[in-house]
Amino acid sequence: MLLRRSHLNTALAFASLCAFNFPTSIHAAVPSCRGTPSRSAPATQVTNNQAIYTLSPTFVITDVPVTRTFDWTLSLATGAPDGVEREMMVVNGQFPGPLIEANQGDTIIVNVQNGMTTGAGIHWHGISQKGTDWADGVPGVSQCPIPAGSTFTYKFTVTDQFGTFWWHSHMGNTMADGLLGPLIIHSPNDPNVRGRDYESERIMILGDWMHDMSDTVISDLLTVYGYHNSTSAPVPDALLINGVGVYNCSSVTNTSCTTQSLPEIDVVPNSSYRIRIINTSSHVHYKFSIDSHPLNITAADDTAISGPKALHQLPIGIGQRYDAIIKTTVGTDGSAYYVRAAMCAASIANVPSTYDITALAVLRYVATGSEATTTLPSSTDWSDSTNNDTTCYDLDTTGVSMTPLIASNPPTTVVASTVMTSVFGYITNSALESIAHFFWNSVAWTNYIYQPMLFTLKNGGSLNSSIITHAVFSSSGAADIIVNNYDTGIDHPYHLHGNSFYLVSRGSGLLTATEYAALNTSSFNTTNPLRRDTLVISRSSYAIIRIITDNPGVWPLHCHIGWHLGVGKMAVIVVQPAAIQDLSVPAAATALCDASNIPAGDTVNTTAPGRKRRSTAADLTAHVLRGLNNAIERRRAIKLLD
Repeated sequence: MLLRRSHLNTALAFASLCAFNFPTSIHAAVPSCRGTPSRSAPATQVTNNQAIYTLSPTFVITDVPVTRTFDWTLSLATGAPDGVEREMMVVNGQFPGPLIEANQGDTIIVNVQNGMTTGAGIHWHGISQKGTDWADGVPGVSQCPIPAGSTFTYKFTVTDQFGTFWWHSHMGNTMADGLLGPLIIHSPNDPNVRGRDYESERIMILGDWMHDMSDTVISDLLTVYGYHNSTSAPVPDALLINGVGVYNCSSVTNTSCTTQSLPEIDVVPNSSYRIRIINTSSHVHYKFSIDSHPLNITAADDTAISGPKALHQLPIGIGQRYDAIIKTTVGTDGSAYYVRAAMCAASIANVPSTYDITALAVLRYVATGSEATTTLPSSTDWSDSTNNDTTCYDLDTTGVSMTPLIASNPPTTVVASTVMTSVFGYITNSALESIAHFFWNSVAWTNYIYQPMLFTLKNGGSLNSSIITHAVFSSSGAADIIVNNYDTGIDHPYHLHGNSFYLVSRGSGLLTATEYAALNTSSFNTTNPLRRDTLVISRSSYAIIRIITDNPGVWPLHCHIGWHLGVGKMAVIVVQPAAIQDLSVPAAATALCDASNIPAGDTVNTTAPGRKRRSTAADLTAHVLRGLNNAIERRRAIKLLD
């Protein structure tokens, strides 16, 4: 792009109007004109509903199925999870969003009223959606967006699953704006039994937070300048536990900021708790721990396991869930201990040296009939905790046992296989600018949001390999997916929709189709291997996952770093395309794609995000402003360290 002097003059003129204010405890690179909202904030205030973190001990766990209906309104509201006010996208005015709690076999109905100004889609992370791919919630894959001002009903039955799940927006990376929440499925078949193995249940939602809206971040990443002068996914402005982070308000002007108190989790002494831990971040792989309380790991994603019995620090990738049982026998009434979520910085570029990588909460002992104390804990981290790893890794790679309690052996004969290689690279746009993207097999996903791939295949069409990498498994049986993480500096969390897969092998380096065919498959773990739906694959390594192709549909395989997904890191697995044509899709789902539901300014060929747009003078203005911000921030950081 030719940079005109007038563009630079415009940028500098804008810069002169901005007050550059920076935190005294730097949490991330600071957006331009820090404290100035990216758009006018709505008057409605977001609430943090504490009730969603405590599961009711009287919830009836039964195998008698019922239909459970939830009414949701999506809206724009003003919130401050870390103390800094900004516009958010929320469900029923709360962040995190509402809890869905049900039993295996139940039918879940969610009536969604989209009161926002943009389209929407809600994904039910980890739910296999057998027979209901249309309800998987991914605009451009399984549905068209729910238009602003419209309603849509998701309806699906949880037939063969139980455990800890979550739901989130799958439109761009708008889950980073607040559209996410917990989804818990109970079952009499769960080997972990309430009243025997634990007394009560708590939910801990780990997350990260940006002060800019997600569309601003992705829009900037899709220019030559990037976001904050970097084409890398951004360092979060804050780290959250149960929707709360702590930001230094002394650095904020032009918008409201309130210093937050740490979130609290009250427990009764001399009891036991099942902690359901969900990593909902857009960028952060965590290590989770509770001071002085060893973790007995009992489930990974939706699979009950015999896991490590006294784990001090639990690595948890984005999108993953773990259940852990703790005993509250360490302290007495009034005792308090820190809950820690330490960010793995190894996969995040540009982390300032002053960045506090640990989010905190308080586990507080409160005896029945007592009032909670208010003093902060004096507890210390485990002496063997490590927060300076050179890679972000998965729990199964640490040598611990993770044996499913309900045994299942995958077939030893596969009917098909495919190789999916993910890597960072660049696309040259029409202005001959090199724009950073993430690729599967050399293709960065272009999302035609009004042409869902499911509908294309249902109507007898085929997918375009130049806009989406895809594998087709035509027959029923076992199929292997070789997932190569070819990035040398990034550890990725990979999520597969529609399936819980068997993890049959891992290895270092790149595995080609020829090398896979030559492997001695007797080395594969086919004796009750770990099953899950989200897997961390460290840099320059691979995993072989095996699925049973009995769930016809178009199932995304993508990196769950939301910023990577936003710049192309998605492929799809097409299962039984002939059977897809026989899937039942409600008329309301197809009607979302009617021309009358495409908003003004969009067409059937609109893509989201617009990944090939040309950089503009406005982009340059933002680039210069952010460059000035970052320079001043670095100087202030150095002064603070003196």
